[in-house]
Amino acid sequence: MGSKRRRQSAEVYRRRRILVGVLAVLFMALGAWLALIVTGWFDSAETRAPAGSSSSSAESSGPAETGSPTQPSSEAGQDPEDTEDPEASETGESGEESAQDQDSADGPPEDGSCRSGDLQVRADTGSESYAPGFAPMLVMEVENTADYACTADLGTTEQEFVVAHAGATVFSTAECTLTRESLEVELEPGQVEQAHFTWPRSDSSADCTEPDRSLSPGSYELTVSLQGVRSEPHEFILSEG
Repeated sequence: MGSKRRRQSAEVYRRRRILVGVLAVLFMALGAWLALIVTGWFDSAETRAPAGSSSSSAESSGPAETGSPTQPSSEAGQDPEDTEDPEASETGESGEESAQDQDSADGPPEDGSCRSGDLQVRADTGSESYAPGFAPMLVMEVENTADYACTADLGTTEQEFVVAHAGATVFSTAECTLTRESLEVELEPGQVEQAHFTWPRSDSSADCTEPDRSLSPGSYELTVSLQGVRSEPHEFILSEG
């Protein structure tokens, strides 16, 4: 009972302390290593999480998200083609309407009549010079210059023959009481028709049918018109005999 325990030598204590120190360093290194592994694992999980969330969101959104990213829509679910500029659409429509109006202007009227711009009117006489006692033959030529057929009134209702001398009107059928008749004629493109009037060398301001013996010889001008379309003056001569 009274025996004493044997004391360990100093060498044994020193080895124990070294072993404890080595173990402590190992445990610290192991703890640090484990901490690094755990931290890296959590970092990897957080890095992967957004990709997983995005994929999940894309899958849940379904067909509504099938549009191309290069064609964004101003409103959710709106077709990119529906975002067309309204002004551009209005401009396009205006251009189409203008084109239609232009086509309508280039074509014949609905009633088939000739427009004023479709007709060319020219003045002429049967001869370039008339001796005393000979009544000049006044001629009106009407040509359809349009590229479509149209109808014009070539009757005396729309005709006017005017003879002038030295800048003054000598004779005008508008001043005379004549039989006014309509004559509707369909003119093909380029077709030319003529109307004739025999002028008895009269002064319409005095008498439309009786020759005026006081008319001076010389140069006279004939101008004709139809439906408001007037010709250029045509010159002819009343000779002295």
